[in-house]
This record gives sequence, structure tokens and C-alpha cells, in this order.
Amino acid sequence: MAQGHPSRDRRSRILEIAGGLFLEHGYQGTSMSQIAAAVGGSKGTLYAYFSSKESLFEAYLHDRTQAEAWVFKLPDHAKDPESVLTILGKRFLKLIVDETSIALLRLFYHESPRLPEIGRIFYETCILKFKGQFEAYLATAHSSGLLDIPCTSTAADHFFALCESPFHMPLMLCIRQGITDDEAEIAIQNAVTVFIKAYGNTKPSNCGD
Repeated sequence: MAQGHPSRDRRSRILEIAGGLFLEHGYQGTSMSQIAAAVGGSKGTLYAYFSSKESLFEAYLHDRTQAEAWVFKLPDHAKDPESVLTILGKRFLKLIVDETSIALLRLFYHESPRLPEIGRIFYETCILKFKGQFEAYLATAHSSGLLDIPCTSTAADHFFALCESPFHMPLMLCIRQGITDDEAEIAIQNAVTVFIKAYGNTKPSNCGD
């Protein structure tokens, strides 16, 4: 029987260790040599799985995105948008206040001005993918007459901003280290209430008098 980790396990271990180093030292501050030493192999081993540090970093983000995809999996058809938005809001808030998520965002704010490609990878791999899933739900709710959404992209931006705005800057600036369940509950209730007031379908019925 072959010794050691199977290929997929080896790749996953590389991504796990590399991710920790990226978060601790930044993208520029982490070299392939450092990653190889932490993994316990040579740079040649890394290059057997990833063609460059950039491709390794992109794979790390892709794996994180896959692991968090459940947050944005919503029913295509739901008669109660308020309930769906509450579920999504709670999941989304829990995701963005996670310690690793905050560390990643700080990394991108720091690195992207010098390395715009890193910012692009994050934006396309994570933000646009997750936003697209939410937009698909909003489009369905609109076509079903449950919500009045002139622009799904704008509406998605509004909802996410409503959810995170009370906590984003205090967490990014280390003014606070987390939020309580009660704070999360209140924030999401407020976000859903405002969103429904803005996008609830108040058009008059076409039924006869």
C-alpha cells in the first residue's frame, strides 16, 4: 500500500498551511520557500501542484469559497422573502465577522494597491460568485411578484451593506473583536425590515374590482 497522503490530501494540506502563512505574513511576505518548509517538502513539490504562488493563492481562495458556498444556497422559489432574507442575513453576517474572513479582508486592503491582480482574484473568486447566487434568488422573487427589484445587482449590494455596516469598520479597525448573538439578531432584523420597505412589491393588484 502506498505510503503518505493521497494526492488530494497532499494538495489540501499545502493549501491549509499556505493559507495560514498568507494570513500571518501577507501575500508578498510569504514565499514559496517558506510554504515548502512549513509543508515539509521542496519547492519542486509545490510546483508539482501549483504553477506559481499566484495560482496557489487562487486555489486557496477557491477552496475557501467552496467551503462557504452553503451560506448563499437559497431556495429558487419561496413565498416568504422576509424569511429567506433573514436566513441569508444571519449566515452572511456570521461569515463576514469570522476571524479568518476579517484577516483575509485586511490582507486584500493592504496588498491590492501594489498587487491589483490579487484583488481581482478575490473579487471574482469570492465576491462576485456569492453575489451572483443572491442575485439569482432576487430575480426569481421579482419574476414571481414577491419583490419589486429593478436591478438585482444594486439590490444585492444594498442588502449586504445593511447587514454588515454596523460592524464592518469596528471589526476592521480592531475596535472590537466580535459581535454577540443578540447584536446579530437585531442587525439582521433591521436590515430585512429596511430592505422589504425598499423592495417589497406594493404594486396594486390587476384583479378586477
